[in-house]
Amino acid sequence: MTRTNRHRRRGICNHLVLIFSLTLASTTLPSGKCFAHPALPISNARPPKQRFSTDNGGSAKGKSTPISGTPFRGISRKVSTDDSAAEAPPSQIESIVANAKSISASLGKKIDLTDKTLRGKYLTAITAGLAVSLAMVPEAVSFSFVAGVNPLVGLWTTVVLGFFAALFGGRAGIQSSASGACSVVVAALCASHGSGYLAGCAALAGLLQITSGSLGVGKLIRLVPHPVMVGFVNGLSLVMLKAQLGHFKGATGAFLSLLTPEGKATYGCAALTMALVRFGIPSLQEKVKAAKAVPPTLGGVVIATAIARFLKWPVKTLADAAGAETFRGGLSTLPKIGLPASFWTPFQNAPLETLSIIVPYAVTMAAVGSIESLLTLQLLDGIVDDGKRGSTKKEVIGQGIGNLASGLTGGIGGCALIGQSLISVQSGGGVSKLSGISMSIFLALGIVTFAPLLGQIPVASLAGVMLLVCQSTFSWGSLRLLGKIPNMDAFIIALVTYVTVKDDLAKAVMIGTITSALGFAWKQSTKISTVISQTKLNPPSGPTLPNVKTYNINGPLFFGSTQRFSQLFSVKEDPDDVVIDFTQSRVYDHSALEAINNLADRYGSIGKRVYLRRLSSDCANLLEKVHKGGLPPYEVIEVSPVDPVYDVAEDA
Repeated sequence: MTRTNRHRRRGICNHLVLIFSLTLASTTLPSGKCFAHPALPISNARPPKQRFSTDNGGSAKGKSTPISGTPFRGISRKVSTDDSAAEAPPSQIESIVANAKSISASLGKKIDLTDKTLRGKYLTAITAGLAVSLAMVPEAVSFSFVAGVNPLVGLWTTVVLGFFAALFGGRAGIQSSASGACSVVVAALCASHGSGYLAGCAALAGLLQITSGSLGVGKLIRLVPHPVMVGFVNGLSLVMLKAQLGHFKGATGAFLSLLTPEGKATYGCAALTMALVRFGIPSLQEKVKAAKAVPPTLGGVVIATAIARFLKWPVKTLADAAGAETFRGGLSTLPKIGLPASFWTPFQNAPLETLSIIVPYAVTMAAVGSIESLLTLQLLDGIVDDGKRGSTKKEVIGQGIGNLASGLTGGIGGCALIGQSLISVQSGGGVSKLSGISMSIFLALGIVTFAPLLGQIPVASLAGVMLLVCQSTFSWGSLRLLGKIPNMDAFIIALVTYVTVKDDLAKAVMIGTITSALGFAWKQSTKISTVISQTKLNPPSGPTLPNVKTYNINGPLFFGSTQRFSQLFSVKEDPDDVVIDFTQSRVYDHSALEAINNLADRYGSIGKRVYLRRLSSDCANLLEKVHKGGLPPYEVIEVSPVDPVYDVAEDA
């Protein structure tokens, strides 16, 4: 064959790629075709059959209940009504984007951004950036403490990373900052070698992200199944909740008592902010048209801060949490351009040794940051109704440029934050990349010019905003799905949630994706079966045989089902001529070809002959090759000349 070398190159890691392909691609192919496409686009997936009926405002009824009470959105394509066709669970054949609005009922309402004027569009994005800049402060300060650096480092990391990631990123509305996931990764590096090495690690992670983004690695996010996405948002909401609860603890580490003045003020300030953001400001916006220019989060924080200052509540402010030095303001707080001397000097003296120290951390940071950013991108794609899809390639490259710039200004690196991105979108920031750019500009102005004023914002007020984000991010509907979705999917949701909280996001997504793929492969491996019948055979050579025993194979034939396939036949008891019909089966990989060849050899060793029906010419050619040039004890019959030829992945 002329494509042998290309087929061999595609054989690397074929089994793992095949599992992912089986998980994502539910396309019904013509009968008996060899198929091993490494990554079928999700748009080609067969949509699920309609299980839902809607009435009374679209509430779903039926056997299966989607997460938000809204039917899963299938691909716009004609669906077969054949009830005999095998049907995969919706969570295994739906794209993350298509189900993004089902992740949370409170986020399920799409935001229509197509009717805004250009001026209003940019004004909305800028005000959303202002709102997000306030929410970024406590997070950046907290993550700085996690990484073990000065809070100013985390704040300037947010400014630099947020600006470049928004400018070069893949979608409007995404907000990037120093993140907990990345800070946890590099905390050990800072403790052992100092904060200077964090800057070198962030710069190297940025270079890795730019390289991987340019190579299109970001497209692999399509391999993440929907249960993994649900587990991701659930785990991330719990991580954010855990971080916010720390703001309600005293110096001893115990939660503040409601009987103390400090406790009353802290809980009251948080509750007041939450009430203003959720009810007060939206109600005011319905009555006063001018109030719509102010995002609820920004208005809630400003009003709560003013009330706390006026009533002299004993609440902890940002200046109290990060230190007065952090919010002293002035040009002296600007970061210095260039890698810190504590890293640059040893790198010049022993470059390989220095790189060996930071490379493991940089690789992990690049992976964690890319995964969290891409999942955030996919989530916003399904929420923001602007008719556009974010670019995974641009997003990874944008995050890489941001991390590189962050490292070159002494920062610690980070990634997109789902909580702040949701605040941005809910405030109207999804209309333009100006929301991310303006967030960085406002935060920078706040640090340099308005730092003393910014430092007076109560931490509890910003924590209240983030608590609302945690509540809206968590997929409460996933709890109602227990018992209504496959047990494997429910297990994966719980597994990813647990690993995200206990360890880190990258491990959680990898473990969840692999577990989901292996579970799907195992389930598919048990579906292969056969129906025995008697058919008329017209072999290419020889007389017509009226009644020939025929095995009609049903189900996919791949490495997971080859053993079960070989057990379907009674070789010794069968007659001299046997037909194996693959009309209702598909041959996926080299293991399947070997199984067919070995079965034919078993028949041939005792003088019997096998006829293979409905296999493509590709299969026939590869089967001959597998037989090493000898005369195979089988014939391929009834190959239609109009059958398409599929690329078959062959192990090298």
